[in-house]
Amino acid sequence: MKLEKAAKAKINLFLDVGDKREDGFHEIVSVMQSVTLSDTVSLTTGGADGGVSVVCDHPGLSGKDNLVYVAAESFFSATGIPPRGVRFEIEKNIPVAAGLAGGSSDAAAALLLLNEAYDYPLTEEQIITVGANLGSDVPFCIRGGACIARGRGEKLIPFSSKCRFDILIANGGEGVSTREAYGALDGAGEREHRSPDRLIARLKEGDAAGAAGEFFNSFETVIIGTHPEATEARRIIKENGGVPLLCGSGPSVFAVFLDRTERSRTAELLLEKSFRVFECESE
Repeated sequence: MKLEKAAKAKINLFLDVGDKREDGFHEIVSVMQSVTLSDTVSLTTGGADGGVSVVCDHPGLSGKDNLVYVAAESFFSATGIPPRGVRFEIEKNIPVAAGLAGGSSDAAAALLLLNEAYDYPLTEEQIITVGANLGSDVPFCIRGGACIARGRGEKLIPFSSKCRFDILIANGGEGVSTREAYGALDGAGEREHRSPDRLIARLKEGDAAGAAGEFFNSFETVIIGTHPEATEARRIIKENGGVPLLCGSGPSVFAVFLDRTERSRTAELLLEKSFRVFECESE
């Protein structure tokens, strides 16, 4: 049997980072949105070796170090089903370590594919529970769409957004680990906190321009200015009609455009500066 699923990237339209908790995680409030930029995860079952294998077209992401492998192990542990020749193939389109939840989305896709392949032994809520133990973004990547996220990101409240954004994502090749970004934020002292209520109201109303004016990300204070490529991408986007914001903890930058012509022109300018550029839409 062979199954395939698109693993959608995630952006944070709003991300307010609170204090560090006793368990080492930070309390967050976020508005998460899936977009059409995606990896492709394929699952083949019934191989002769009886184990789990993961092959990825990105260097260094094949084998047991890939979160998809850990997701598969977690699925079989949760269900008690013995793995019978399970092979994953991953086609990467989402930049790695870019704040777009590429690894988390691949793991989410793997869990959903396994659940389908083995005739749905887990409910969606059970899959989300398994995913939460893999990473804070995995539950959202399982659910997708638009969600308010709280806790460390695993407590989700889905809602219907009437806004469909034309999005540009720029990545200059810098990498920022989540641990590094949170460490920088903790070392920066007092920071601004906001409520997502006005953003959520604009999204529910379908007011795209008003929603874009409410975007917020706590990490901008420590990533923009210290990571040159993210800083440059943000400048170019803002000067050409886009509303830019970091993707998660960075260093990719996404932007919403209300005019597709401006988005295309900005994409060309960023390509001239050797950025990787992705044009996509919100889901």
